[in-house]
Amino acid sequence: MSSYEVVHLDHPDDHELAPVLARFERGLGGGKLHETARTGLTGQDSLIYQEPFPKVESHEAYVYGVLATPTDVSDGRSEFFSVQFVVSETMAITVLWGPTETVRERAKELYDKLRLTESDAVTPDAPGNVVVQISRTIIADLQNLISGLHAAVQEELVEIESAIFNRQYQSMSEQAAQKYQKVSQLKFEILSIDAMIDETQNVFAAISSGRVAIRAPFATQGKDIPPFSTEQRIWIEDLHMRARSLKAQRNGLEEEVRLLYERLESLEIRRQTAAQMRFAAVASILLLPALIVGFFGQNFNINPWTDGKWSWEISAVALAVLAGAQFAYFKIKRWF
Repeated sequence: MSSYEVVHLDHPDDHELAPVLARFERGLGGGKLHETARTGLTGQDSLIYQEPFPKVESHEAYVYGVLATPTDVSDGRSEFFSVQFVVSETMAITVLWGPTETVRERAKELYDKLRLTESDAVTPDAPGNVVVQISRTIIADLQNLISGLHAAVQEELVEIESAIFNRQYQSMSEQAAQKYQKVSQLKFEILSIDAMIDETQNVFAAISSGRVAIRAPFATQGKDIPPFSTEQRIWIEDLHMRARSLKAQRNGLEEEVRLLYERLESLEIRRQTAAQMRFAAVASILLLPALIVGFFGQNFNINPWTDGKWSWEISAVALAVLAGAQFAYFKIKRWF
């Protein structure tokens, strides 16, 4: 197995990819890459960026697979990196596709993690090592992204609940539209990864159950050869359990986002109630002085204080005290 060849490609052009695919086909004993594998490896499937479909298939002399991970979980765009790979007895190819123009640095970081080390590439288990390395990288990346989503949801939840229970909902009212937009983006990202995580689970289930193999008669000694050792299957089974955990975490995030919406609605209701209370308080403050002024402003000569020296001053002070007392009362009741 010291001659085993592993080729990693990052968004290759036709001139870079064509000779690599030709070398892979020469090692298939006369076999050819199926059109589905060729389409994926060459990046011709436009859905790999918007709706990736993780899978693993036995194509007789080789195994073809796809795994995917989101490019970003904070931009609300629902774009994905797609890792396409083919593995035979003599050679493995991995190709990374994704919208690098918007997340170039992240694409480079992911590509570096996908690469198999030289020591792992020359062992008898090299075919399985390629798939395990890709799988571990994708699961670790998904875990980091979901942890980031969880932190973002918790940050919003803490801020909104603080505004509600600490009675800061009046100052939060100006940010309501931005909050709704941010929560909507979080919900969109959480929903977009649901099917991808489900299918990633199915990939690992297919491998751990032994349904993936390099088929005879192309394989050595004319028999099916699973490209995974016992240790590698243990790794895959562990990743399968972690994918199930990611599914549970994603479902939990969806419930937390639903709670966020409920908190935002509660915040908006309290803001509207506070506004109505302020209007009522202002109307009340103006009503009683207006009533007194109207009463004493009647056209009769028997009104008290009409001819008094301090009548205007007494009236002004009385109205001010009355308005101030009402304002203080409404302030204590938090109508302001």
